[in-house]
Amino acid sequence: QSIINYREAGGHFNRKEDFAKSYVVSDSIYKRLENFIKINKIDINHADSADFDRLPGIGPYFAAKLIEYRNKLGGYSHPEQIMDIHNFGQERYDNIKDLIELSEPKAFMIWSLPEDSLAMHPYLDRHAAHGIVIYRENNPMDKWDLNRLKDAGVISVSQFEKLSKCNIR
Repeated sequence: QSIINYREAGGHFNRKEDFAKSYVVSDSIYKRLENFIKINKIDINHADSADFDRLPGIGPYFAAKLIEYRNKLGGYSHPEQIMDIHNFGQERYDNIKDLIELSEPKAFMIWSLPEDSLAMHPYLDRHAAHGIVIYRENNPMDKWDLNRLKDAGVISVSQFEKLSKCNIR
């Protein structure tokens, strides 16, 4: 009943070990129940600010930043992208990486978006967005790929490395 009251009051368990630390659960009870405890991970491509806020070390500021950055990206393609958020850092990521999961993000339509939309992506700037449009206009579709954009100097090596991990179409 204590555990039900805790959950109804808004409490939650992030990891199985959190359940073991509950003052009403003895070590023997935890060992007996451990295999039946399922803690749902948070899908960072569908989570709302309340979901993010429940993660240890996140809080309202980073919850808002996680959603803002996800919207700019069009969805996270790999969990490590959250470390691109200013001041997020490796330590904060390491503290939550076992609590999150990732569903398929929307594709970044690099080969069809207009220049102003391309420039809004966090991995591109106005210069690269303009170059991508020029490249598309002057090359057949069978030559449209990130390697060729990099080799042509349209995007930098750094932009190429980041974009190559994204769901590009």
